[in-house]
Amino acid sequence: MLYREIAERISAEITAGMQPGTRLPGLREFALKNNISLVTARNVYKLLEERGLVVTRQGAGTFVAGCSSDGTVNLADVRAPQDMLLWVAGSLRISAAGLAAYDPPQGYEPLREQAGLWLGKLGVRQLPIITSGSQQAMFLSGLALLRPGDVVAVDDPGYVGAVRIFESLGAVIKRVPYLQREADLDFLRDDRIRLFYTMPQGQVPTGRVIPPELRSALLRLADRHGFYIIENDPLSGILSSRPLKADDGNDRVIYLKSLSTVLGPGMRIAFAVPPEALTARFLELKEINDLSLSGILQRSLCAMLQGSDFEDHLLRLKKELEHRLAFLRANTAWHTRGPCLWLKTDAPSRVHQNNLLKMGVRVTPGDVYGPQWSNHLRLSLLAAARPEYERAIVHIRDYLEGFAGPRLKDL
Repeated sequence: MLYREIAERISAEITAGMQPGTRLPGLREFALKNNISLVTARNVYKLLEERGLVVTRQGAGTFVAGCSSDGTVNLADVRAPQDMLLWVAGSLRISAAGLAAYDPPQGYEPLREQAGLWLGKLGVRQLPIITSGSQQAMFLSGLALLRPGDVVAVDDPGYVGAVRIFESLGAVIKRVPYLQREADLDFLRDDRIRLFYTMPQGQVPTGRVIPPELRSALLRLADRHGFYIIENDPLSGILSSRPLKADDGNDRVIYLKSLSTVLGPGMRIAFAVPPEALTARFLELKEINDLSLSGILQRSLCAMLQGSDFEDHLLRLKKELEHRLAFLRANTAWHTRGPCLWLKTDAPSRVHQNNLLKMGVRVTPGDVYGPQWSNHLRLSLLAAARPEYERAIVHIRDYLEGFAGPRLKDL
């Protein structure tokens, strides 16, 4: 039938390398371009959707679904699956104001207000400053606080990008264990520390959270020893975790909420809430650094936050993560609290990475966090589509059991 022939041609074009998220022509445009009826065009898109190649979003259009161009299952990237991100395209818009205006360094005011309402539901009750991702906010925080030779404590293992930023500013890095026990706080009882960088919930790469009893102790410790805490919190919206900043009675926490994990890496935007004592210097440095963020991106994000789609998306992601964690518990001896699984193995992780890649699964070797973690693997639980994720977890479990047997341990 004609619609099947056309669907086969479009399928070949998609699998040949069309980027996930690419918007396909509307039905009328597609029908005119191919000299077919609207009914035939509709049948073509329906067949493509049944094959999982496209996703149709009401009011937004039809888009190429998330898929790997080389056929591998992606358990390396820490982000939402592509087929759950395509709704964002319907909110991306160009306006005359977005093209013509320089917004103030703190950001587009309506977006700040909408972001403040959302953060308030999480317990963070100040209007944020809009930054181009958490990287910029970390850099500006370091500029505002650090002098060469100052000590910055960081989670170990933890975000390598943060270490590079603080080292570039002349700081001395002190690696501390991710806070899980009372004894771990001893590493922070150090009057030389000026800044402590951490992810209190859904930490990357371990997926852990700082227990409630240690959070209060950490805030007291920061006040007693005079250091600030950078709280990097991209995931509390889908983890049902209360940010550390929500209980920051002494204003020692610089709160960062990046959106790239839940909206896609292309949405390079974040909300930063510095302590009042640092806000003026933070804004002064931001104006020097970039003057103003993209007005188009800010207004598009404002439109997302104003409607219900954003909250609905977070709820879908939360339920999706819960399903994947339940699958993990039911089919393996591994466990985690966040979107990452951190495994210890008895062989160098690069060996496992290469072997798994040959099996069609991409993972992250632990040595990217330092040579001391070379016998670890990081699996990211959300990036792949759910069927691919489930197949990959079973393949990895069987492979590691065959490779390491009873010596394999889960941290």
